[in-house]
Amino acid sequence: MPDMDSRTRRALDDALRTLLERKPLAQIQVRELTELCGLRRQSFYYHFQDVYELFDWSLQRERELLLRRREDCLTWEQALRDLLERISGNRAYYHAILDNQGRPGLRAVFELSGMLECAFAYYWGRCGVTPDPAAEQMQMKCGETVLLSLLENWLRGELELEPEVALSMLSKAVNQSIAGATLQTLRKQGGLWEH
Repeated sequence: MPDMDSRTRRALDDALRTLLERKPLAQIQVRELTELCGLRRQSFYYHFQDVYELFDWSLQRERELLLRRREDCLTWEQALRDLLERISGNRAYYHAILDNQGRPGLRAVFELSGMLECAFAYYWGRCGVTPDPAAEQMQMKCGETVLLSLLENWLRGELELEPEVALSMLSKAVNQSIAGATLQTLRKQGGLWEH
């Protein structure tokens, strides 16, 4: 029976995503979801209390999917490209997250901290930065805020960029930060002469 339960939940999730292409979450009714799936209303209520509970379950499923996909990426650029392409292909769904749960909802689904930790650790190691947990934590928070703002503006259509262009801009900003960090490290170690 769990396999049937899982299929029913996935079918309802797919129906929810389809309806989000046409209307906001607040306007979606259980009847529409079950009709789209070919299910009875009782089947919906066996699994979920209301449309918002289905949406919460869907968000958890999406988060898990994004984390699994990220495991296949070798670099932060690949992970971010994959995320941007996923958002681009499911724009209405992610817009619903933003509309209903705001930036905290996006933060929870995207789970950017893991991607940023890997990226920062790699670059800090490359430029010889001495570990400073307090500074690293602050940089992580700033990086997450910048990335979330970019993603939010991109979702809202305020930043009209193709995923590759957005990724290129971020990569350039990160590389400039690395160059600055390397320069600071060399100065601290006496490897550069002040002019």
